[in-house]
Amino acid sequence: MKKLKKNVLRFLALSAALLTLSAPFTAAEADVPAPASPYKYSLGSGSVGGNFYLMGGGLAQTLNKHLPKYFLVTSETTGGSTANIVMLQNGDAEFGIVMTSALAEGLRGKAKWTTGVVHDKIRGLVPLYPSWLTLYTLADSGIKSLKDLNGRIVGLGSKGAAMDSIFREILAEQGIVPKQIHNDGHGATATALASKVIDAALLFSYPPFAAIAELESSHKLYFVPLTPDEQKAITSRYSFYVASALPAGSYTGAPEDVPGVSEWNLLATSSEVPEDLAYLAAKTLFENIGDMIAVHQSAKYMTPKNSVNFNIPLHSGVVRYLKEVGIALPPELIPPEYKD
Repeated sequence: MKKLKKNVLRFLALSAALLTLSAPFTAAEADVPAPASPYKYSLGSGSVGGNFYLMGGGLAQTLNKHLPKYFLVTSETTGGSTANIVMLQNGDAEFGIVMTSALAEGLRGKAKWTTGVVHDKIRGLVPLYPSWLTLYTLADSGIKSLKDLNGRIVGLGSKGAAMDSIFREILAEQGIVPKQIHNDGHGATATALASKVIDAALLFSYPPFAAIAELESSHKLYFVPLTPDEQKAITSRYSFYVASALPAGSYTGAPEDVPGVSEWNLLATSSEVPEDLAYLAAKTLFENIGDMIAVHQSAKYMTPKNSVNFNIPLHSGVVRYLKEVGIALPPELIPPEYKD
């Protein structure tokens, strides 16, 4: 009996070992050895209540859930895209949500917020979602076109942000001289429009943007379209914008497509993040997109093929993953440090 019991125990131990060996490795276990303890990384998101804030929390949660041996990611409340780029460049964060317009300004180092620094340590990680130009006003304001902003008070979001500086240039190039530029957060700007402190407001967002939807519950809005000539002038001057249209039904006041331009929101990282870790992060986010769609529907755009919408080089680890899944990349997206 003792001998039988001993043999049974040996059999059970052997079976367990065989099951362990035959069990499929996770991508992380198969490709990258786990560190002694998880890396504590920061992810710059945005202000409370905004889409960057929601997405930042979801991205951190997804990485922590699927790669607990590798990452302990904390989503940080920040001033948004430009603040996140500065944090990445300075080593104060490892991941950050950014917009293509801000990335372009960061690489040039000419905008005021860059303080003359060329932000060349930023690398692409994962595409998130497009944002559409949303130029809105009260329906009875008399503003029906971009030209009608001449002599009016226009809200351009936070002072010094990429959209603020770029659209000051765009308005000037179109010969439009507002009476005043109003700078504040997008929620406060919507409130200012409701109170008629300003005449029109502009932002890039994935609709419906909460502050605008809330405003529509008490005010009738008009969404201002761009003409084909205006679209062409803007996209010719600024390569990170593409001619597009705010989708029909985004808001009550936009029952049809509203011609304009759009840009991308992206998850960036630092060139100093090790290749294996960037590879793991990108692979995990791409292959668990359902987790992110549960956070916000805009995550349906978070696919490998949309990586071509970056306007900065991708991280070497991301290039490695995209090549594994057969995504062809243009040369300008390959970073100088990448080795095939």
